[in-house]
Amino acid sequence: MAYRLAKDWFLRSRLKLRHLRLVVALDEHRNLHRAAEAMNIAQPAASKLLSEVEDILNQPLFERHPRGLKPNIQGEILIRNAKIVLRTLVHAGDEIIAISNGDSGVVTVGTVMAPMVELLVEAIDRVHATHPRLRITIELDVSGVLANRLLEGAIDFSLARIPRDMDPGQFEYRELWGETIHFLCREGHPLAERDDLTIHDLAACSWVLQPRGAPLRRMIDDAFLSAGLAPPEDVISSTSAVMAMIMVDRSNAITAMEMQVAKLLSGMGRIRILNFANPLSVEPYGLLRLGERPLSPGALILYDAIAGIAAARARTPELAAAAG
Repeated sequence: MAYRLAKDWFLRSRLKLRHLRLVVALDEHRNLHRAAEAMNIAQPAASKLLSEVEDILNQPLFERHPRGLKPNIQGEILIRNAKIVLRTLVHAGDEIIAISNGDSGVVTVGTVMAPMVELLVEAIDRVHATHPRLRITIELDVSGVLANRLLEGAIDFSLARIPRDMDPGQFEYRELWGETIHFLCREGHPLAERDDLTIHDLAACSWVLQPRGAPLRRMIDDAFLSAGLAPPEDVISSTSAVMAMIMVDRSNAITAMEMQVAKLLSGMGRIRILNFANPLSVEPYGLLRLGERPLSPGALILYDAIAGIAAARARTPELAAAAG
């Protein structure tokens, strides 16, 4: 007989928030005793809560091993959604506090580096002119991390790309534009004064790059392969642009940045843009949100501001060209 759950099973059952807190704590600690300590309850009480939630679902949620507990597939599903529920409630509390204190709401936005420079700062300036008490938090990371943060409910939306290993149907995606990539080095680097460099000229270089799988790193690896070369091997991997710039400034390593970021950093001195004959392009980024999850009023204010700036640039070819 097929396993079934009523659509409103969580309303009919005895499921409570403490059950959700427990499965999240068990996922974090993988040990009943430590999970109980994290919740400030006794271990027998935690054991009872686990039995209750497994009885409610009529499914085991964790595999018992001598060294602890490991969630099974059903457990991972409940854990993922429990995190969303708990974070949504925290977010609701933050919104209520903000509105009660006279603020315009709260929004947490994730972004990769380029749109932060190209779009987000301008959008925040515009929003603060009309909603000075909107509380904005920015998370800077790579697209894969931001997509997971979005699925967990930790951010409202992001300026990023849909990772290739994720189902795009989970997201509502509004493509903005692609980016031209520049290579950066320190002042005085052996390649700094060269003209019309090609990918072959960079083959012997040391690099500071995003981890493998990141769109920019993938684009560079593909460029080397297309030229009949092995991808760079002398690479320090880092998601931090600050770390990349420190390493470039203090060594002969080079790095790759989107055009607007590269221009910003080179304009501060000490860092040079290499004269590359055929600039490379990386896949477009866009506005990314969960289709089934409505944005809060505060998040919608910032989302609409970003979308409006992007639409205006799309109608003005020279602005779009400058951005991409």
